Amino acid sequence: MSCNLESKKMERVTITIEDDLLEKFDQLIELKGYKNRSEGIRDALRNLIAEQEVDSNEEANCVGCVVYMYNHKERTLSSRLVEEHHHHHDIPAATLHLHVDSENCLETTVLKGQVKEVRDMANRITSQTGVKHGWLHVVPLEKV
Repeated sequence: MSCNLESKKMERVTITIEDDLLEKFDQLIELKGYKNRSEGIRDALRNLIAEQEVDSNEEANCVGCVVYMYNHKERTLSSRLVEEHHHHHDIPAATLHLHVDSENCLETTVLKGQVKEVRDMANRITSQTGVKHGWLHVVPLEKV
C-alpha cells in the first residue's frame, strides 16, 4: 500500500540574532527537546501566526481548552457550571474533572466553535463565583 504525501517545500533563510537572545533560545530548544534550531524557529513562527489568527478573526473556527480550579463546596457552583455546559451544549466537547484535595477541583473543558463563542463560554465558566483560577488556550483550526 503506497501513501502519497505532499511534501512541503522549504526555503533556507538567514537571520541575525543577538548573542544573548540566541543563547536563551538554544537553552529553550534543548529544554523543549527540539532536534535543531530550525525546528524551534518553525514552531515559534507557527505559534506567533496562530496567535495572530485568533486575535484578528473572531469568526475563525477553533478549539479551546479552558482550565479552571474551583472550590466544590461553593454553594450551587457545580450545578451552575453544569448548567452553562448544557445551555451552550454545542460548544463544549469534553470535560476532565480532577479532585485536587478535600475542597478543590480542577476541570479542563475542551471547547469547539468560533473564537468569539469559545472565549465567551470560557469567560462564563471562569467568572463564576467560586472559580479561583481560569485560563483559556485557543488553537485555530486550519482550513482544509
